[in-house]
Amino acid sequence: MGIKLFQMQQQPGFFRPLAAQVRDTKAMHFGGRVSPNRPDPMEELGQRARALRIAVAGLVAQPHLEDWGVSGWMSAERTIGDASVTVSATLSRMYTVWRNPDDRNDPINLADLTDEVRRGLDQPIPDDLPVWIVRQRDRMRFPTIWEAVYTHWFAPGEMDSIERTDLGDLLVSHVDHVLQNLYRAEYGLGDPTAEHGQHLVQRDAVTKFDVVVNGQALDGMTIDTNPFVLGLAARLADGRVLTAVLPRALLDLIVLEFTDNTQ
Repeated sequence: MGIKLFQMQQQPGFFRPLAAQVRDTKAMHFGGRVSPNRPDPMEELGQRARALRIAVAGLVAQPHLEDWGVSGWMSAERTIGDASVTVSATLSRMYTVWRNPDDRNDPINLADLTDEVRRGLDQPIPDDLPVWIVRQRDRMRFPTIWEAVYTHWFAPGEMDSIERTDLGDLLVSHVDHVLQNLYRAEYGLGDPTAEHGQHLVQRDAVTKFDVVVNGQALDGMTIDTNPFVLGLAARLADGRVLTAVLPRALLDLIVLEFTDNTQ
């Protein structure tokens, strides 16, 4: 009997985080063909969560944010006999930011794109692309909070056998993941495939903090010392852990309250 780890499953490659595309100033390249009938992978992730009865946490509904739904999935499975059983999973949510939600055509809503990215988005696309691809491509013109909220779920009876269930450790890991992907230039980091990773946030940065979930303040934790992001974490009543990493540049538009089930 062993545990196998499955990495985060997300959208097709050309839907990398917008912030990452803007920051590394690489042009977008669209290649290959996608069947017009190909299902939306985010709907598939939502169906998988429902099949396991995993309630997915997120920010409360609010005017400046558009919820993409479950946008990523990472899980660990234990082999029992000939069967594989999911023992833990981390599900992510991302959000489009609308500075003027009353008029989405207002230019103030547009992200600060490089010329290369803008030219890529202005390229014509095939008429037979699935609707979900066209919709997500259009959303890339606007600021996106990538990997904003994680729900860390553990199967009943598995908490003691899974290494990383500590609230502070999960928060540090989430914050570090976002910094490594979206703020490499700010930290003077090069190609992530050509260098050994280094931690950009430490465990001693975590402090106690009340996190509002379902309208009630829970004993939680925060990382509030990073110049680029704010990190929050709370353990929910059923044992799930919520972690959130939000860009400081957009905090004025975000209500820092959560719901433990956004589905």
